[in-house]
Amino acid sequence: MGSYLFVHNDVEFYTGIVKSLQEKGHETASAEDCRSAASLFENRIFDAVVFDSSIKDCTAPTFSHSVRNAGVNSVVILALDREAADEIIRTIESETFDFLQKPFTVAELELKIQRGLRIRSLKQEADSLRGERNIIYKTENFIGESFAIKKVFEIVDKVSQSNSTVLLTGETGTGKELIAGAIHYNSLRADHAFVKVNCAALPEQLLESELFGHEKGAFTGADRQRIGRFEQAHAGSIFLDEIGDMSLATQAKVLRVLQEKEFERVGSSKTLSVDVRVIAATNKDLQKEIQEGNFREDLYYRLNVVTIFIPPLRERRGDITLLSYFFLKKFCADLKKSSKELHPIALKHLQEYGWPGNIRELENTIERAVLMSNGGMIKTEDLGLPIASDEMKLEHNPIKIPPGGVDLEEVEKELILQALRMTEWVQKDASKLLGISNRVLNYKIKKHGITNPGWKRFKGQNS
Repeated sequence: MGSYLFVHNDVEFYTGIVKSLQEKGHETASAEDCRSAASLFENRIFDAVVFDSSIKDCTAPTFSHSVRNAGVNSVVILALDREAADEIIRTIESETFDFLQKPFTVAELELKIQRGLRIRSLKQEADSLRGERNIIYKTENFIGESFAIKKVFEIVDKVSQSNSTVLLTGETGTGKELIAGAIHYNSLRADHAFVKVNCAALPEQLLESELFGHEKGAFTGADRQRIGRFEQAHAGSIFLDEIGDMSLATQAKVLRVLQEKEFERVGSSKTLSVDVRVIAATNKDLQKEIQEGNFREDLYYRLNVVTIFIPPLRERRGDITLLSYFFLKKFCADLKKSSKELHPIALKHLQEYGWPGNIRELENTIERAVLMSNGGMIKTEDLGLPIASDEMKLEHNPIKIPPGGVDLEEVEKELILQALRMTEWVQKDASKLLGISNRVLNYKIKKHGITNPGWKRFKGQNS
């Protein structure tokens, strides 16, 4: 249900409007002037604000500016008296208002509010996509230093400058959607739509309607005309994920779009033309699917202009540490957790694990670890991955005595030096790492003759 604010001094008219909205489950609030409305904005969030033109302490443009300057994202609707409509519309022609002429009905008001909320949602989505285009899809921001993934980035840079059809292959979770987005947002089509469709997520009839649209009455439940994804992607790009799961009948229609750049909506005989770049992806062996009669060979050759194989994570193990720390930083921030480190044994386990779910599985694993871990160190058991019993023992007892034995004094001195170096020679921090008091550490430093030039200006070697 919605939350609406009415700024007015026409009690007689708005009493009925407000009562009807409340009976429908909406929350309402009222203010008699702009100052009262501003104070309400400080403590509440409203989906929509209805501003009556009869308010005298500020004008409609002034009120609009105050709403936007306060960072309020409410839909603003101006309620106009009939005799004042022309004058007020002229004064606010540049403002982000919708209008209703009094007297209006509850149904008319709800229709205006829903329209405003849809527009706001689309604007927010557009802003989000602009952020994705500027940050996420820049190839220089991709994470990976392995030869295999750098080769992918090089191909993406080259193919982005063309309009060629691209086929992305690789296992589930390797980042094919990210690569598809990079191709689009680094191309000449970047200012137009990037439309994504998961072909495995919908049954055949619904997928056909999703891709090509349908006319009213085309099938049971088609109560209105629907614009398909190819139309939405006109002048831009369409990403057909899991295209290997598409039926042969739908494949034939996609082939026609690639060959002729035209199609018909379901239930229509009118041919529509479209200019769209197709980027497809699959985790299947399409040549094997062709042999088994599940995929059209002619469509395969149309898709296979440029093929980019996205290597699985197990074939780019050099990137696992980079990705792990990237996700660690991300989820500590997202989940409002203090900074954490990966225990060396936990990191070793991440590097050696097979990752059947690839980057998606790694991302989910790190998110879980951030949630489940206690303190600042993520251990192997926090990862939730299969763990060998001897690996667990190694993590909790990382020091092993070699067959020839050790010099305990030298081991102690080396551990103290390591702790001091890790803490930039701050003794109180080093004592915490070693699990001893600052006094005991100071004693052992003297005992082993450990010195540091920076300590000379501190009496008693206390830092």
